[in-house]
Amino acid sequence: MRPVIGITCSRLVGGAWGLYSPGHMMDYTFNEYSRAVLESGGCPVLLPTPQTKDTIKVILDCLSGLILSGGPDVHPRFYREQPLAGLGDLDEELDRTELAWARGAIARDLPVFCICRGIQVLNVSLGGSLYQDISKQVPEAIDHQQKAAKWINTHTIEVEKEGILYGMFRKHSVWVNGKHHQALKDVAPGLEIEARAPDGIVEAVRLRGKRFVLGVQWHPEGTFQNDIHSRKLFQSFVDVCREYLPEKAPSNEA
Repeated sequence: MRPVIGITCSRLVGGAWGLYSPGHMMDYTFNEYSRAVLESGGCPVLLPTPQTKDTIKVILDCLSGLILSGGPDVHPRFYREQPLAGLGDLDEELDRTELAWARGAIARDLPVFCICRGIQVLNVSLGGSLYQDISKQVPEAIDHQQKAAKWINTHTIEVEKEGILYGMFRKHSVWVNGKHHQALKDVAPGLEIEARAPDGIVEAVRLRGKRFVLGVQWHPEGTFQNDIHSRKLFQSFVDVCREYLPEKAPSNEA
């Protein structure tokens, strides 16, 4: 039986009506997410940005898993900071919706896989903060925005031997395809660091006490076709989702 797995969308202005239509927003995500879920045995469905507390509750009651996907910067107001130089595009409605998805899923112990922006949303949803721009706030950092195709791994991560990532990979050092300019700064209570980049930037976390809440700062959906570690990530997530039946989920909290 294929578990139904929701994938959050980002938004941009444009689409069929063109850029000349002010406020004409298009919900989207890249099809690598859906392809990776599908080929791992799941049933992918896209989750648009416009939602209410009630619709989020109804949808979560129907899911066996959730992917928080990549996208723009998280507004610093959600982690109690003023904007700094280097902050990029913001979408406050998207932030509010994804923070609600994260909190609602965690309340249900729903399996959650958080990718790039997703790991940042997870951290903020639990009380953590972000580097608004790595190059300005961590001057000794490696280049986390390398110009390479999405399917090319660009730097290594160091995997903690006590974590679930090491259980999947059985390796301490793994190459990944990071492309981001923000990252976790103050790690939220309850999150355990699973991996770091060589410069110390947090690259993966998990939430203690939950069946599967894992965040990675890179893009395994982009290397899924040719990278064994990316395939293991999605396969492990979908396998856990298969064990989660929506009718067993509590429905009193979003």
